[in-house]
Order: sequence, then C-alpha cells, then structure tokens
Amino acid sequence: MMKSHNFFKKMVDELVDFSEFDPELADGIKWLDIQAQKKGITFYDMVFEVLYTNDINSKAKTWLKTRN
Repeated sequence: MMKSHNFFKKMVDELVDFSEFDPELADGIKWLDIQAQKKGITFYDMVFEVLYTNDINSKAKTWLKTRN
C-alpha cells in the first residue's frame, strides 16, 4: 500500500511541477487547493477524490451503455 501511495504522491508532485509551464493546469491546481482547504483535507486527498469520482462516473456511464 505504501508503494502505491508514494507513487501517487510523486505523480501529483510532478503535475504541480509541470503546472509552471501550463497556465490552465496551474489554474486547476489552484482551484483544487482551494477546494481542499474548504473541505479541511489535504491537497493529495482532494486530487484522489476528484480522480476517484471521475472514474466512478465513467464506469457508470459505460455500464449504462452496455447493460442491455
């Protein structure tokens, strides 16, 4: 578990670093940081929550399209 946690943190850190060269990504990261602060959670938890929610929604849409 710790290995995957470290991988996730490194991936997020690399996105933050890359945002220096991508203004749209930088704006998204700033928005995520603000949302995390409002919820009282870490930035990493907020990123995970957004990715998890997106994954669930995507799987639900796929299921709806293929259920019949």
